[in-house]
Amino acid sequence: MKKTLIWGALALAVSTCAANARIVEISLDGTCNTYSIRFMDTVSVAAQDTPSCSGTYGGGVIAAVKNSGHALVLALQDPSSPGVQWMLNIDYPFVNGGDFTLYQTTDGTHFVDALDGTYSMVGTPNMGAKSGKSATALARH
Repeated sequence: MKKTLIWGALALAVSTCAANARIVEISLDGTCNTYSIRFMDTVSVAAQDTPSCSGTYGGGVIAAVKNSGHALVLALQDPSSPGVQWMLNIDYPFVNGGDFTLYQTTDGTHFVDALDGTYSMVGTPNMGAKSGKSATALARH
């Protein structure tokens, strides 16, 4: 009986995790970035860019942003930008043509608006234009 209860609890935990692990792909218009965003629970996410673009990765939260509504806020690392921390704010809930802002910092205190633009949901008919450069390469330094 005890084993049955343990296996049942384990199966429930696995199915709950699998249900919460929703994945959405968005593309930053005008860049080569396509982020695969995995929802870990109702507020936390993990993100990975395509390796053929910048390969940036990180995690973040869905949050209310002052004067901006709700956003997905991601802290990102770009292997080609050592010493720079990137923060990506993406309008949430996701819609084609939603806004994003990419910030950068080298000291963790002062964030600079590095790039603004729109994003599209991957696989939708209204997907925006792509380019060969990543958002971090296009950023204003």
